[in-house]
Amino acid sequence: MGAKISVDSATLMNKGLELIEAHHLFGLPPKKIDIVVHPQSVVHSLVEFIDGSLLAQPGSADMRIPISFALGWPERIPTPAARLDLVELGRLDFEVPDPERFPSLRLVRQALESGGGASVVLNAANEVAVELFLAGRIGFTEIASIVEEALENIVVPAPENISDVMELDRETRTRVTASLKAS
Repeated sequence: MGAKISVDSATLMNKGLELIEAHHLFGLPPKKIDIVVHPQSVVHSLVEFIDGSLLAQPGSADMRIPISFALGWPERIPTPAARLDLVELGRLDFEVPDPERFPSLRLVRQALESGGGASVVLNAANEVAVELFLAGRIGFTEIASIVEEALENIVVPAPENISDVMELDRETRTRVTASLKAS
C-alpha cells in the first residue's frame, strides 16, 4: 500500500469510498450498506440474503489477488499470494466503527444523502487534505475537518457527464487549497 491508501485506511475513508461504490454499483440505498471493522483483514465483503444467511468473500490480505482477478476475468489465474489458513488464523473479529474516532464515515453518509456532486467533493477534498497531511502541513485530525468544510461550502447539482465530474474535482481542489492558504 502507498502512503495515501495507508492514511485512508487509518481514517476509514477507504471503507467510506467503498460504501459509495457499492451504492452505485449495486443500486442499494446507503442505509442497506454497513461498514464493520475487521482487524484480521480477511473477510473482504459480506452479503446478507433475505433469509438472514450471509455469503462471505474471505481471502488473504494481498492486493495481488483482486488485481489478478481483474486481469484474468472471466478466468481465475494463479498468484503467489499466501493461501488463507482459517485454522491457523483461529478466529474472525468484527466491531462497529467508533463514529468519534472515524468521522469520515459520517461524512461519507452525509455526501450520499446530499446527492448531487457531493461524493465528488468529498473525494477531492479528502485527496487534498491527505496530501497536505503527508507533506506535514496539517495534523491527522484536520483531514476530516477539511472534508467537512468542503461538503458544507461547495454545493453543486449532480454531474451529468465525466467532464462535469472532472471540472467539479478540479474546482473542489482549487477551493480547498485556497481556503487553507487564507487560513
